[in-house]
Amino acid sequence: MSDTRDNQPHGSGSSQVSPRGVTPDNAADDIAFGAAMLSASADCVKFLDLDGRVRSISQAGRALMELDGDDTITGNFWIDLFPRHARDLVANALIAAREDGSARFSAQCPTAKGTPKWWDVVLTLIRGEPTMFLAVSRDITSLKAIETSLRNSQQRFRALADNMSQLAWMADKTGSIFWYNQRWFEYTGTTLPEMVGWGWRKVHHPEHVDRVVAKIQAHFTSGDPWEDLFPLRGADGQFRWFLSRASALRDDAGNITLWCGTNTDISDQRNASQRLRQLARILEMSHEAIIIWDLHSGILQWNRGCEQLYGFDKQQAIGRDTYDLLQTRLPVPREEVMRALLEDGAWSGEICHIARDGHEVWVDSRQEIIRVGGRDIVLETNRDNTDRRAADDVRNLLVAELNHRVKNTLAVAQSIVKQSARNATDVQDFVASFRGRLQSISSAHNVLTDAHWIGASVRELIASQLEVTTGDGARVILDGPEAFLPPQTALQMTMIIHELAMNAVKYGALSTRRGRVDVSWTVTRDQAQEKQRPLLRVVWSEADGPPVTPPRALGFGLTLIDRSGRLPHLKTEVSFDPAGVVCTILAALPEAGQANPPLFNPGSRIAAQASADAPEPSAPYRPAPRVRLLVVMGDPVDALTIDERLADAGFTIVGTAVTAGEASKAVASAVCEAAVVDLDMPGLTATNVLPTLRGRGARIVALTREPRRHRNELDAGDVVLDKPADITSIVTAVGPPRSR
Repeated sequence: MSDTRDNQPHGSGSSQVSPRGVTPDNAADDIAFGAAMLSASADCVKFLDLDGRVRSISQAGRALMELDGDDTITGNFWIDLFPRHARDLVANALIAAREDGSARFSAQCPTAKGTPKWWDVVLTLIRGEPTMFLAVSRDITSLKAIETSLRNSQQRFRALADNMSQLAWMADKTGSIFWYNQRWFEYTGTTLPEMVGWGWRKVHHPEHVDRVVAKIQAHFTSGDPWEDLFPLRGADGQFRWFLSRASALRDDAGNITLWCGTNTDISDQRNASQRLRQLARILEMSHEAIIIWDLHSGILQWNRGCEQLYGFDKQQAIGRDTYDLLQTRLPVPREEVMRALLEDGAWSGEICHIARDGHEVWVDSRQEIIRVGGRDIVLETNRDNTDRRAADDVRNLLVAELNHRVKNTLAVAQSIVKQSARNATDVQDFVASFRGRLQSISSAHNVLTDAHWIGASVRELIASQLEVTTGDGARVILDGPEAFLPPQTALQMTMIIHELAMNAVKYGALSTRRGRVDVSWTVTRDQAQEKQRPLLRVVWSEADGPPVTPPRALGFGLTLIDRSGRLPHLKTEVSFDPAGVVCTILAALPEAGQANPPLFNPGSRIAAQASADAPEPSAPYRPAPRVRLLVVMGDPVDALTIDERLADAGFTIVGTAVTAGEASKAVASAVCEAAVVDLDMPGLTATNVLPTLRGRGARIVALTREPRRHRNELDAGDVVLDKPADITSIVTAVGPPRSR
């Protein structure tokens, strides 16, 4: 400041300058008199002349301005005591006081020692001899500090309230809302005049507003904390779901002074939850076996395809280790599979599981790690290929059988060629006999093939050979019960019947018009054997043919019959009676239900396996009944989460209560086998709720942060879990329904 008066020391003393028109002696007396009258004031009191110079200052003023010793401000212009930014206020106050008689202002002015202070100044024009100004300055520094603190607090509160993600509001003790944060107005597109009081009902969904109003009014009356879920309309006209809470603020006497509330947008969570439920339903409806399991807590999801494939229902599967439940057999060590999952994120291969009824289930398995909520979850999809493997086994068996039969057929053909050539008189005779024997084998193969090589009917087998050799078979009479020969025995029997028929056509009864052949068979027991196995006794008897004489040498046919009769399961005896040839054939039959050797009878093996795999009709598998469950949770979001997860785990949710009142009503009316109860719910009287549930035989799973506080309310049969409890622990604790 260029004005040297700014550097003059602040202090007190008698002024040597008199107002214009007033003698110094008279002025001094008047000022002294006025100063004495105001000396008792705690404020800073000054007298100014009409030019604005300080004529005197009170002792309290000197102390407030920190003037020491001989420091004086008398004679100085009052305006010069203020910093430059405040001098316009001072000048305007002097002008206003001259015109109107008084003026008032607040300004910052440091003391003589530089201490910053705020002053509330009242300037009054005192008319008389002399006329002067009375300036009373009150130190309001502490008030200004409080005001600044309040203003800063208000600014911080406003910044916090307007920038928080929730919609916020405040209501008086009756519930009439008088304040909303900026987020409310931005979301709803409304103004405060529209929303004050109970105007917020305009943005509520018409299907929910009556319920919401009734519930919140009840809480405003009772003073209990309030929570609810409902949709609110946004500025775009669309509704979004909000979780809303409000609590009362009380004074020292416990009386409600106001309510503070928030609305949290949970639409994305709700939609995500609904999408997850839809995906869960898709998984549930899939015919493929889909398992979701945690690396540490076992199976989380077990769909309908799993129930159909393995026979275990959800209650038996949830929480179990999939390897233990299904007795998994892997093509590689389990550690290698886990390493592939953790390092590569996926593994696939063919594995074998054991179903509930004990049979093997082969699947093509695809396992993949997905990250959900900070947890590593395995999504396992299993496609049943048990039938394909069985078909592969049958194919391999049939290939082996075909290979064996081709070799046997070639060996038989080779033997036929040698024997036919040895006994043939010329080429034409050789060709005829060889062709007939091949046709005999072919017809036998046709009979066996039609029966899938399970066995051959004796009647069909004999008829096929007679058709090859005799043509119409009109002079051959067949008589016997229904009987079946094993495949290998049937082929051997075919060759014997063929040779008997050929000899009968060439030399025996069928070589004349009157001759005939009777073929009869019976099934008896072999008395010579300890086990008395069943025997097929076939008698070939010729009559009315040329007289029979025993042959001098054995031809191919008789040699074949003789050698076949020495096989383990086949015996033959030929008699050359003059009236006609008689051949008796004894063939061993398998016991009823006895499987033939797989190499020769793949069909019987398939049939036996299919019969063994078929479920017993008297005891069909049925899944266990679903457990009816009541959920009592103080937090609506937790209640919604537990409700959805338990429903996905296979439980039937019969009720969900989020307040003490709802809990009492639900317990009084719900029929359930189990209940999940939040003991920390505000207002819940556990001594009323728990005994009612126990009296109905319901299993109780109690959730609490303070189990010791509730120990007198719990029984030995109750399961207590510390909050927050994961869903797997709750599912395990609920378990199967308690017997009644």
